[in-house]
Amino acid sequence: MEKIYFAGKFHLDSNKTLPLEKRLVNDFRSKILGGSEKLKNAVSGGLLLNNGYIYSGPFYCEKASNGDFTSDDCNTVLNEEYKAVEEADIYFALFDQKFSVGTIVELGWAIEMGKKIVIFYEEEKNSTHDIKSEYWFAIANALKNSNKIRVYKFNNIDDVVNKINEGEIFNEI
Repeated sequence: MEKIYFAGKFHLDSNKTLPLEKRLVNDFRSKILGGSEKLKNAVSGGLLLNNGYIYSGPFYCEKASNGDFTSDDCNTVLNEEYKAVEEADIYFALFDQKFSVGTIVELGWAIEMGKKIVIFYEEEKNSTHDIKSEYWFAIANALKNSNKIRVYKFNNIDDVVNKINEGEIFNEI
């Protein structure tokens, strides 16, 4: 079974008094996984998705060398995310209105590693670029430097989740 790394800015509820799994409930990965509690902590080997693929990350909290879960130690996060992209067969990036430097860096890693790449971007109607996204530069670079890539526009996150759950987009690469 192929492993998919699902990159994109984490969507956290702004109410910091809620437990983490409640704050992650609207993240697109929570919808793919069937619940935000599964997105909370890294799981060895990943999680089986209903379309036969394995969700391999990212998780909100990475495992530190001492066994604790952390998202505060920058080197732990960087190393764990790099390893997860490296071990994935498919790199999936969601570019929406929440800017994510990490997703752009990870996309560069995925290109360099020769991964299959799927990008969904939220279309900006007023953009003058042919790739109507704030991320046009990163997407154009990925298209230029990878022959194993598919790019899709989206307007509604539920449409993205449905396409992921169907799994067909991953067969098109």
